[in-house]
Amino acid sequence: MRRLKLVGLVVLVAAVAGVVVGLALGWASVEYRPWPGYPVLAEAQPAASANVQAGAKFEQEVSGVAEPRVEVPEDTYDFGRIESNSVVRHEFEIRNVGSAPLRLTKGDSSCRCTVLNFEEAELGPGQSIKIALEFNGKDYVGPVTQHATLYTNDLRRPQVKLTVKADVVRSIRVVPAEIVFTRVVRMQPAVGEAKIYIFRQQPVKISQPELAFQDETANFFSLELSPLSEGELTVEPGAKAGYRLLVRLKPGLPLGPFQQKIRLHTDQKDSPELEIPVQGRVESDVNIVGAGWDSSRGILHIGRVNRQTGAERRVMLRLAALSDEKLEFHVEKSVPEFLEVTVEADRIVHKDVTMLVPIVIRIPPGAGPANYFGLDEPNLGRVIIKTNHPDAPEVKILVRFAIE
Repeated sequence: MRRLKLVGLVVLVAAVAGVVVGLALGWASVEYRPWPGYPVLAEAQPAASANVQAGAKFEQEVSGVAEPRVEVPEDTYDFGRIESNSVVRHEFEIRNVGSAPLRLTKGDSSCRCTVLNFEEAELGPGQSIKIALEFNGKDYVGPVTQHATLYTNDLRRPQVKLTVKADVVRSIRVVPAEIVFTRVVRMQPAVGEAKIYIFRQQPVKISQPELAFQDETANFFSLELSPLSEGELTVEPGAKAGYRLLVRLKPGLPLGPFQQKIRLHTDQKDSPELEIPVQGRVESDVNIVGAGWDSSRGILHIGRVNRQTGAERRVMLRLAALSDEKLEFHVEKSVPEFLEVTVEADRIVHKDVTMLVPIVIRIPPGAGPANYFGLDEPNLGRVIIKTNHPDAPEVKILVRFAIE
């Protein structure tokens, strides 16, 4: 019993001594090592660094893995005001501030933004590269933003988007940009016009207009260029000078669609040439119908043709019936020459009112290869047929096809 009391006394004394020692150590810590106000995680934790690159180096030292780090001092550039027909470029600098090779690969870009002379590159630590972006302002007016994308092996920034901006202006503007004759009656004249406004301070000289296509329709065009009056310039605020372009169509243009381009030359180095498209359709009491015929454009679409088998299309030419003479046809021209054209006997639909004339256009086996799959007249095949009909002395059929 006495031994148990002695053991208890020893335990009590030891506990009291432990409490006293703990209180003494705590007081000493507060007195000589005050708390800094934030959790102290480890004695070896470094102080925060203001240098980003030093921070990246510390992370890599802690992880033990070298990593690339892409840095782009400037990822957006504004060209300011540029001309609509100008091409501008800017160089962006790409840096590797990491400790491992940085790989760059060209990605997608918007329609008028081109990455020049670059597909891919690898930058060692501390190296940099300049990548040029080119922007073509043609056909743009007003504020424009374009971009190009680069792919990287930097996990923090796997994509870099380079952006260029511009305010595109036209200091020489054509209104309307295209002259369209909505309906031309074959044996009657027609007139169209466009106005050219000049917003430049310096004088601009413009030469006499000329036709780009010297085809069988060229003789039916008459062009006239004259200065605009001061009163006419007021409709375009800021215009310093201007011209009026008159386009006169003479009677007798072939039935069907027509296309032309008018060119004007200037004394300005950045705008040496102006081009104005012209299109329209000559109509009368004559219609063409049939498989593959596009009446809105006046084109017979045959499509892609196998060289071994060839192809054939039949259309019907509708004309007012002749009362006192027989209708006669003559195929004057085929482009290309291997197009075979057959005009069959006319059929009276309504006596003394309407007749239908079948026309067969054939591509013989073995012809070609050839490509007449364009969108405008110079790049299409065509057939010219002369008749003795007063409403249709000449019929033109455009043909779209390609032989493979």
